[in-house]
Amino acid sequence: MTPGWVRDAVFYQIFPDRFCDGDHATDPPGTQPWGELPTRYSFSGGDLVGIAEKLGYLDSLGITAIYLTPIFSSPSNHKYDTVDYFAVDPAFGRNAALARLVAAVHAHGMRIILDGVFNHCSNRHPFFLDAMARGRDSAYWEWFRIDDDILIKDPETNYGCWAGCKSLPEWNHRNPEVWEYLLSVVRYWIREYDIDGWRLDTTDYLPPDFVKDIRRVAKEEKSDAYVVGEVMGLATSWFKHDALDGVMHYRLWDALVGFFAKGDWNAARFADFVRSIWHSYPDEANYSSYTLLGSHDKPRFLTLCGGDKRSLTLAASFLFTFPGAPAIYYGDEIGLKGGDDPDCRRAFPWNETAWNKEVLETFRCLIHLRQQEACLRRGTIEFVTAHGHRLVFRRKLGQEEILVAINTGDEEAPLEPSDSGEWLDLLTQDTVTTSTVTPRRGFCIIKRQS
Repeated sequence: MTPGWVRDAVFYQIFPDRFCDGDHATDPPGTQPWGELPTRYSFSGGDLVGIAEKLGYLDSLGITAIYLTPIFSSPSNHKYDTVDYFAVDPAFGRNAALARLVAAVHAHGMRIILDGVFNHCSNRHPFFLDAMARGRDSAYWEWFRIDDDILIKDPETNYGCWAGCKSLPEWNHRNPEVWEYLLSVVRYWIREYDIDGWRLDTTDYLPPDFVKDIRRVAKEEKSDAYVVGEVMGLATSWFKHDALDGVMHYRLWDALVGFFAKGDWNAARFADFVRSIWHSYPDEANYSSYTLLGSHDKPRFLTLCGGDKRSLTLAASFLFTFPGAPAIYYGDEIGLKGGDDPDCRRAFPWNETAWNKEVLETFRCLIHLRQQEACLRRGTIEFVTAHGHRLVFRRKLGQEEILVAINTGDEEAPLEPSDSGEWLDLLTQDTVTTSTVTPRRGFCIIKRQS
């Protein structure tokens, strides 16, 4: 079963090195000044202590769940090259810092999920080093996919590695010992540290039965654990295999970019695309998928909008009124910009003079509105109008009905609800009727009055 809490969640994704430096004593050598533009190899010094210090800010924003990109021991700033799956990286504060963070997160009534990188590890992982040093005599030789009697790195590798990156050797999931080793990681952090689930990196590179086992093991440890997969394409097969609770909804992200950021799509194309995905997934997956405007792997949404904050907030108005678990990539809510990786991983500017307060207040308003209205979290969805720049859809839950109208055009547009009656504008608290118009490049959210 998919966990019920996810339908009500608002996620916040954190890239730990770039969010907040709470303990300078753990900063890696060569840590650059906070706020300096990142490179692929630079460190900013963010850590788990810093995240714990900012939980009040996340609480005030309305966040109910946190997703951390990898935190385990690794030589890189991104930690997707794991050296020790059972140790939080020293730069992040070690295991004790995670224990304190999880306790603080739960005390705030929030959940926390970690990033599981189970397709590959670092070429500095001790098992890989042993295979390199001892060849076929290594107890770990069969833990990797090696094509000869010796392991070769240069000029071409003779072992499987993620996306051809020689520093990221792939695990041999055909080996039952590898399978159980990685499942023990899933068990350990839930059992010993009380985390609330896993985001699975590069899910498409993993065997479906293994992903299904991850989900099974996670729920054996905690019945309402959440297992969400990074799937860039259509995820139907994963749900038919009963392997995931939800996916990072990158297909929806493609549509959001096309309609709101780039303006390449009209409302009809957007609605048809979203509808096609909706009917491709089971209901529990639609309501439990992680919907997003940004992530550490994509340019910032505001940058894709050409810096137009209105396009960003229009996209947010859709995200927070659409089914699923909407997510904020740290800094999007204050108008942080950034291009392709590593620029999309800039340090969070804690000097509030750098914040776009209008964007922040819009995000906060939308989140709080979603929390107040169960219909926006759990109701059905139906597209009413999708033409040109105008998009109107209905959410219904029992006798409750909410209409969301979004207008990306430069002229006012009629709301066009399907029937007459009095409605409450949930943003202004004004009573409105069917003659209401959606402002140019604006949105309105109205609820039927009984």
